[in-house]
Amino acid sequence: MRVQNSIRNIFFGLVGQIVSMLMSFIVRTTFIYSLGVEYLGVEGLFTSILIMLSLANLGFDTAMIYSLYTPLQKKDIQKIQALMNLYKKAYRIIGVIVLAIGLSLIPFLPYIMNGKTSIPNINFIFLLFLLNSVSSYFLAYKHSIIVADQKNYIISKIHSVFIIISNLFQIILLITLNNYIAVLILQLLFRILENIYISKKANKLYPYLEGESNLKLSIKEKKLFFESLYSILLYKISGVVINGTDNIIISLYIGVTYVGIYSNYFLIISTVSTFVGHIFYSITASVGNLNTTENTKRKYFIFRVLNFSNFWIFGFCSVCLWNLINPFIVIWLGQEFVFSKLIVLAIIINFFTAGMQNACTTFRETTGLFKIGKYRPIIAATINIIASIILAKQIGIAGIFLGTVISRLCTYFWYDPYIIFRHVFLEPVKTHFIKYTYFTLLVFLFLIITDWIGSNIFDNNLIVNFLFRGAVCLIIPNLIIYLIFRKTEEFRYVLDIIKGILYRLIFRKSPSKVLNV
Repeated sequence: MRVQNSIRNIFFGLVGQIVSMLMSFIVRTTFIYSLGVEYLGVEGLFTSILIMLSLANLGFDTAMIYSLYTPLQKKDIQKIQALMNLYKKAYRIIGVIVLAIGLSLIPFLPYIMNGKTSIPNINFIFLLFLLNSVSSYFLAYKHSIIVADQKNYIISKIHSVFIIISNLFQIILLITLNNYIAVLILQLLFRILENIYISKKANKLYPYLEGESNLKLSIKEKKLFFESLYSILLYKISGVVINGTDNIIISLYIGVTYVGIYSNYFLIISTVSTFVGHIFYSITASVGNLNTTENTKRKYFIFRVLNFSNFWIFGFCSVCLWNLINPFIVIWLGQEFVFSKLIVLAIIINFFTAGMQNACTTFRETTGLFKIGKYRPIIAATINIIASIILAKQIGIAGIFLGTVISRLCTYFWYDPYIIFRHVFLEPVKTHFIKYTYFTLLVFLFLIITDWIGSNIFDNNLIVNFLFRGAVCLIIPNLIIYLIFRKTEEFRYVLDIIKGILYRLIFRKSPSKVLNV
């Protein structure tokens, strides 16, 4: 059952991401030609500010999903109802807090934007962004039980439908009215409708969530929950600072227009990250179930499989991004929207090092190792801000991303594997670091080989050049990976999972026999 749920989650997650990706590029192209790059910069900046405000949810989503694994497995309805009551009340309070903090920021927007913008009604635009974010806190708390129950594919299907409809209407509004405020109001409306629909779907799947319930957690259960929550909060702060401050620092030290240029790169990078991230996110609940039922040896094997998958997927994507992202933007938008190779390299290193943390993050979150090293995320966030600002002054935009990489390497890179190997696998962590180094060197080798081949293409046709580079990226790294790793257990296991996904794709049903996750 775990593997079937994982395959469903991966399949519908990937399909949803393909749909979202295609629609996002169409909307972004229409957006740029209708409104211009400055509006794009404002959108990127306000999105980053709201990511920072998401700190107010205190990591409740992660804590709730983790807390629901065992009750769902045991079908402990009273415990589930008590947890959901806590979640509902907490998120209403959080929604009010986010709204209050967001409103208090409005007078400071000119300073964050360096005082330079020709866009009218900037405060009202920010307010619409804020309401879009706040609405989820009042409506989306039932998402967690669907995710914890290994049924995230349901949310993926619903989200895909709403994305298609919403983006179609956005394109029509941009072309006919050329009005950004109308687009934001439409986004807010569809966000509310989507959350309401998912909430109703949760009620159908779990009828005991309907109606009022006065069940509460015991004092001991609340204490354990909030202890984990406090530790998760520290991780949340770090994650938000590391991932949410780039646009703000670019706006402060470089300019809001460059936020608009970077937003095109961010759209591509985040699309790829979300696309492949769905694979790992889709199996998180299954790994949580695994950690409550399987032995140490099995857990360690699945970790090795996930770690190898990280290398294969993010290594391959890094090679494609290095070779294709600038040519793609030239074809898509023009040469004036292209960053230098140094900036692109910094962005890709940040992408790869973040992706390589997935296996460790999945096991840390699903084994409840929140308390160990709980102040380390604060150290990571501090290093990120300081290093990014210093390097931004020295080498510009590239320094902002390298500062993020430095903070990650100083903290998560070594400590997450250390605590997992020590407390979960009971194995020496040395083997993991040797493999990590080996994987990273291979990826750099792939970059060098594919870049050399791509640089020796003399066809002046941009599209032909792009397609040839794409073929090189597809063949070279995957061929080398196959030749080196084809006999390993991890490779064979991943191949079986791929077969399962393809079976689902072709025959629209789960395979009858697949290895258990």
